[in-house]
Amino acid sequence: MPELQTLLKEVVRRPATCDSQKGPPLASLLARLARGDDGHGQRVGRLAGLIGHLAGSGLCASSLELAGRLHDAGKLLLSDSLLNHPGAFSSRQMTVMRQHPSMGLGALFHLSADVPTIVHEAVLLHHERYDGKGYPFGLQGDAIPLAARIVGLADVIDALLSARSYKSGWSPRQVRAFLPEQAGTAFDPRLAELAVEAFEDLLAIRQSAAQPVRGYVPLPAQVPFSSRTISLRNDTP
Repeated sequence: MPELQTLLKEVVRRPATCDSQKGPPLASLLARLARGDDGHGQRVGRLAGLIGHLAGSGLCASSLELAGRLHDAGKLLLSDSLLNHPGAFSSRQMTVMRQHPSMGLGALFHLSADVPTIVHEAVLLHHERYDGKGYPFGLQGDAIPLAARIVGLADVIDALLSARSYKSGWSPRQVRAFLPEQAGTAFDPRLAELAVEAFEDLLAIRQSAAQPVRGYVPLPAQVPFSSRTISLRNDTP
């Protein structure tokens, strides 16, 4: 579709327009994500770092946090009218929305940013589902990289707890009950179990970005980072 082709062209245009006086390209991207948002990316990053630590994933906590911060980078290339649409998406709108992971990856590659591979994996694959019904590729189970499974879980936890233009935020009790229901379908069952067991810790670190966790070294936050609005419309977090 013409609109989608135009959006994909933006992947190679917009990042290049970052103000060079504001720092390196990745820092500029982080700053752009931070502007006018509600802290979603920062919270997802902290949740992902803690989940990875609790799971004994062996993945660098700071890299997981960066992955959380950047997971919705592709949404910078989407219109505010789409991101803030106050209802269910049409099939056409959903098709465009589902391009944001690949557009986010394209933006990172275009920036030639020196970021770990797990960040690329999480940006592209955080909407895959454990049962194979996610996107963009329909990967299933352990075929989904661990970083993407972690960031995807953190993304949904924060999105459910947050109010959006099209929904009210869920209570912590509702979210905690939802996780085991979706274990093995939307989420890696082991990660979902760990999130339930440590749910109070997840709530605490979500509520206070500065709260330290033993064994976890957070990524220094040089900008008040967040990512674009997440969608829970049409069964698509």
